[in-house]
Amino acid sequence: MERNIEIVLYAFTVMYTPGPVNLLGLNAGLSTPLRRTLGFFAGVALAIFCWFAVIGLAGQLIVVERIIPVIALAGSLYILYLALKVYRAAPPNATEPADGASAQGAAGQLRFRDGFLMQLLNPKNSVLVIPITTVMFPTHNIAGLSLIAASALIALGGGGAPLLYCLAGRTLGKRIARPEVLVRCNRIMALLLVVVAVLLLYDYVLSPLREAIT
Repeated sequence: MERNIEIVLYAFTVMYTPGPVNLLGLNAGLSTPLRRTLGFFAGVALAIFCWFAVIGLAGQLIVVERIIPVIALAGSLYILYLALKVYRAAPPNATEPADGASAQGAAGQLRFRDGFLMQLLNPKNSVLVIPITTVMFPTHNIAGLSLIAASALIALGGGGAPLLYCLAGRTLGKRIARPEVLVRCNRIMALLLVVVAVLLLYDYVLSPLREAIT
């Protein structure tokens, strides 16, 4: 176990730092019951597992590099869609029970599909997956079924990241339970998601395109 500690530390550092998926988890915790977002976390975990399993078993780094701009473009557009979804979402009415959700609030509910597609199309997966699958796994002779098992464990940790942010959001939400404050939080989160989408477009699409032209 000690020889694999750098894999654990690296994966933890990358997955638990603020990012679009974790920001959505935090926002969901402010106004959405936890049970309504479990599918979102499961989708995130499955997407991470797919990245590790496919790239780890295929080992074709050059193929991944070529499709990163396409993934970044699709991922950025999906993040913008979710930003609009978060911006338009309304928190539950103050008169409703904590575990209930208003018809308006349901419009902003995060589902399995949202978590899976957003994480699958997140080009920053390459920052997590490629160093581990091309350097760390081979160094520690992790291959075959061991690779699948390690990928599953990392994926579970990845799904736990937005869950942890969601729990933090729930704690914070109890302190700012007024609907107007939650609406402002939704809009701030939506703005942050737009910024993330623009940065992804610049880093992974526009910048490589400019270098190719020049």
